[in-house]
Amino acid sequence: MNSGKEIFDLLSLIKVFDVNYASDEDCVALRDLDPNRSDDVSKAANLLLIPEFRSYLPSAQTRLKELLHSFLNNPTEGFEKLFDRVELVFQTQVTDRRAFMRSLLKELE
Repeated sequence: MNSGKEIFDLLSLIKVFDVNYASDEDCVALRDLDPNRSDDVSKAANLLLIPEFRSYLPSAQTRLKELLHSFLNNPTEGFEKLFDRVELVFQTQVTDRRAFMRSLLKELE
């Protein structure tokens, strides 16, 4: 079972989409993307997440992917604690957090 602390390690994957972290230019580029559509999540991830993720040490990349896999394998995990910590740049609210995180993982792999 994952600890409550571990989920916050995943903040590094979604902080790039936080209005308090992203540049104004990035906010404008992403705001019209729909975070509930996997193709739009893919576009957002490739624009902001992938470049930052590649700067992490390979061991950190592996750990984050494994951790995300672990949380996604828990059917009761809704990622509320994680999403409550960020204000996403998208105009549309994320309605299925698990699907959003699954789409991010797909891009990371």
